[in-house]
Amino acid sequence: MSFKIRNSIALAVIVFIVSIVGSYVTFFYQPKKVDQNIKETKKIEAQLQDNAQQLSAIDQNQLKLRETLHRWNNRIKEISESDVSSQTYGYLSEIIDESGAQQLNMNLSLSGTTNRGVVGYNSYKISGESEFPNIFRFLWLLENGRKLYKVSKISIQSAELANDSLEYPNIQLRYDMEVDAYFTTESTLGMPVMRPDSTPQPITSNPFFPNILAQTPANVRKLINVDKISIKATANGKALIMNDDGKIITLQIGDEVYLGKVSNVFPKDGVVEFTLNDGGIVVVKRKKIEFENDNQ
Repeated sequence: MSFKIRNSIALAVIVFIVSIVGSYVTFFYQPKKVDQNIKETKKIEAQLQDNAQQLSAIDQNQLKLRETLHRWNNRIKEISESDVSSQTYGYLSEIIDESGAQQLNMNLSLSGTTNRGVVGYNSYKISGESEFPNIFRFLWLLENGRKLYKVSKISIQSAELANDSLEYPNIQLRYDMEVDAYFTTESTLGMPVMRPDSTPQPITSNPFFPNILAQTPANVRKLINVDKISIKATANGKALIMNDDGKIITLQIGDEVYLGKVSNVFPKDGVVEFTLNDGGIVVVKRKKIEFENDNQ
């Protein structure tokens, strides 16, 4: 066999072997390796995603921790380890003095105790009489004070108190409330806190003041009582009247009288018109000249 033929055969064998190996690598080994790499990549991505979720959870927990610490360091309530009636009465007296509601009469009695393990509270019944601003300031300072006290029930009834020295009656309120004074076995909750730097909102109205009074306002300023006068003469915008003492007085439109004012004068008819407000009830009353007959 010639050298040329042997070389050709050897080259053909080498080509065949390379083709077989290349086909195996291309169609079997490489696809399998690629699949393994893809699976490994997905596994690593899943681990990275799980790590990201863990990091996010850690961030959220750290944020909650910071918020909790901030709330703790800035808390405005303290809970005593025990509660006795004398301490509660003393604390409520401090609130009364702070609110300026010295006229707030208060009766205090212990009605029961609720103990729930770490935290419990004593329930007190408080009753008394006072005016609305006093009760309002007391309740506001009680709810916003440094000790944890809560008003669980409250009932308020109003009554008019009038006398000859008051033009309008005072609206006296009778209040009954239940207040829970909390205590705890956790001593750290009793750590003193700073007194809240705030004051009640100014009182601009009294929701218990009725639109219509049950009693007629008193004539404290001794104004002319329309029911006790007689009309003697009328002119343009003016009138001469006589009061119950026999005194002649000149009135003109706009002048103040008891419960109202002079609203109009009708000279032709000899009539004077008064607009009166009887404790919320507005009426228009007319008084006319009464001429004596010839027989009198």
